[in-house]
Amino acid sequence: MILSRAKPANDTRAGSSATKKQFPELEDFLLKRDYSGAITMLEFLAHEGNTSEWVGVWVAWCWFHLAEYRRALDKYLELRTRDKLDAKIADNIALDIAVCYFYLGMYKESQETIEAAPKCALKNRLQFHLAHKLEDEEALMGAHATLRDVPEDQLSLASVHYLRAHYQEAIDVYKKLLLDRRTYMALNVYVALCYYKLDYYDVSQEVLGVYLTQHPTSTIASNLKACNLFRLYNGKSAETELKQILSEQHTFGQDLVKHNLVVFRNGEGALKVLPELVDVVPEARLNLAGYRLRHREPLEARELLEPLQPTSPLHYILRGVIAVRLYNDTGDEEQMKLAQQSFHLVGSSASECDTIPGRQCMASSYFLAGQFEEVLVYLNSIKSFFVNDDTFNFNYAQAKVGSGLYREAEECLIQIQDEGIRSSFTYLACLCRCHVMNKEAHLAWELCVKSAGTPDSFALLQLVANDSFRMGQFLVAAKAFHMLDRLDGGPEMWEGLRGAVCGCAQAAAANKPNSTSDLREALALIRGPRAHPRADHIARPITKWAQQNRIPV
Repeated sequence: MILSRAKPANDTRAGSSATKKQFPELEDFLLKRDYSGAITMLEFLAHEGNTSEWVGVWVAWCWFHLAEYRRALDKYLELRTRDKLDAKIADNIALDIAVCYFYLGMYKESQETIEAAPKCALKNRLQFHLAHKLEDEEALMGAHATLRDVPEDQLSLASVHYLRAHYQEAIDVYKKLLLDRRTYMALNVYVALCYYKLDYYDVSQEVLGVYLTQHPTSTIASNLKACNLFRLYNGKSAETELKQILSEQHTFGQDLVKHNLVVFRNGEGALKVLPELVDVVPEARLNLAGYRLRHREPLEARELLEPLQPTSPLHYILRGVIAVRLYNDTGDEEQMKLAQQSFHLVGSSASECDTIPGRQCMASSYFLAGQFEEVLVYLNSIKSFFVNDDTFNFNYAQAKVGSGLYREAEECLIQIQDEGIRSSFTYLACLCRCHVMNKEAHLAWELCVKSAGTPDSFALLQLVANDSFRMGQFLVAAKAFHMLDRLDGGPEMWEGLRGAVCGCAQAAAANKPNSTSDLREALALIRGPRAHPRADHIARPITKWAQQNRIPV
């Protein structure tokens, strides 16, 4: 028997009290950021007959925090039409409607709505952001003057710095706020995002970790971590990080996640996902243009970019690459000027000059201008980041060829594994020139033999023939000119062949190594079954001279 029991077996008062305590309040949902639960409770109250306008206001507020801006706007607009609306609520609703319009990208509607709202700190901040979005510099400066030294206003200032690509200025504001307010943990995410934009991915990851230790399920922070992993490692690592976000049943940030998955998967599903995100996710238009560009559709890419004036480095870079593609297709010199200007603007800007893309852009500008020594200055400063990058090594090798550093260029070219690059005419031409300039013309001839029958074989033969002749490697020059003479039959080809054979005879006269066998092989070329009509005028005196000097030919 239990003799020490103090609690009655049937205490109805305690039971009713416990039940009462278990019934949640609206504040409980809001503190937990359970906005869906809060909406469910509010709709239950409305269904039970609570017609207070405050119920509708809180429903709209919760929709807004679920990133359902359209539903929030519709609710606010419905509330505004009610009769005898409390004046304080009416003023707040005008501001809330303007904010919803802003988040929906309806900046003109937001501007018109905010004019009727009473003056307050929120109105000043919204006008500041609207001036930036509407590119009204005069209004921007005026709104900037109204900002105070309080966290909300300083955060708005930092965000506009960020949107204008003034990342270091934004970092300075955020760090100043963090010094006084260590509990503002989200500031670490903003600082990390700025470092990400400055290409300091390791630093960004370190700062971001401070926030993620306390908020591991944050959509924005997890997405940024995935982006850092993508830059530092690969798309698979980044996609793994996003699995947690994808598994959660909420709408906030889902457009951004869908967009980034396309990027992490190297464009897979781009045409299905990105078109509907154009003007929703800022980078979607640019990434779709980049996808079109990679699939050799420069006109479609240009059409995507034309509606907007370039405001970001990526936009300028894409414009420059498109212009280069169009120049290659049409030969339009204006496109070449546009490309150089676009790359130079990015490379010389204060915000980009010390970033990797900024230095690549400056290198590209000098590359198009043919100033290859300047190209190497910029590429040398970032080559440690692209050790196994085939595209970088290809451009690096071309710059070295242009600067006369043929041995180093050859080493770079041989490292390239991409078959698309290795089969291109530019690659073959650079490698052939390097072989010839490095006194290994026989390797260049082997490349010519392998490429026989391709559209670029004739141009490659011309390059090897002329370079070999200029470098005194006359046997390869003779072989190349002999092949060109059979393909073309023009007088220039015969003259080149004749000069190369005479060069072989001159080398034999000087007793150079292997010169006898080279002369014998060169004479065999002009004595063949399809010999040139004037071949005998060259072969006879050379043969006679060789016999007199006891040289077996």
